[in-house]
Parts: sequence; structure tokens; C-alpha cells
Amino acid sequence: MDDEHTFYKIPHYLDQGRLIMGMPWVEVAPTLAVFGVFAMNAYMLVGLMVASIVFITMRTIRQGKGDNFIPLICYWYLPKVITISYFKQTPASDQRYWLN
Repeated sequence: MDDEHTFYKIPHYLDQGRLIMGMPWVEVAPTLAVFGVFAMNAYMLVGLMVASIVFITMRTIRQGKGDNFIPLICYWYLPKVITISYFKQTPASDQRYWLN
């Protein structure tokens, strides 16, 4: 029992999702994408304002829900063409009524 190499290492938070810059990826990824599009077109200030609105909106929508709330909503309500490319290990969302 004195050998530290035989102990299991348990993470501090077992249910913590993926993080980017210390924040959940479902809030940061759309924000960075919006800012990137505006920055490439040389509208940095407008992009910063729009990205801030997107970030606040995503945080408000996700408030009180799980880490996978936004990806699940995208899976169920986006068209089949989009869901097949992003959710490769699950059936298409139009096949959700396969149970009797």
C-alpha cells in the first residue's frame, strides 16, 4: 500500500466534458468560428461584438442543461446530410422512430 504506482488515479471530476480555454467546447467553438469569419473579412470589432452575443446566447440556452445539450439538439433537428457527416457512429436522425 505504500507504493504510489499501484494506486488508481481518479480524476477530480468524472463527468466534466471537453474544455477549450477552461470553458465548455459547445460555447467556445461557435464563438471562435463566428469571430474567425469576421476577422478574415477584416471586421474585427463587429466580429467581437457578434461573437460575444453568440457566446452569451449559447451560455443562456445551455444553462441548467447537460454538456451535450447543444450537440443532441443538432443531432435531432438538423437535416440528414449534416448529421451523417458529424455523427458517424449513430444512425441518421430521420431513423429515430424505428421502435414500435
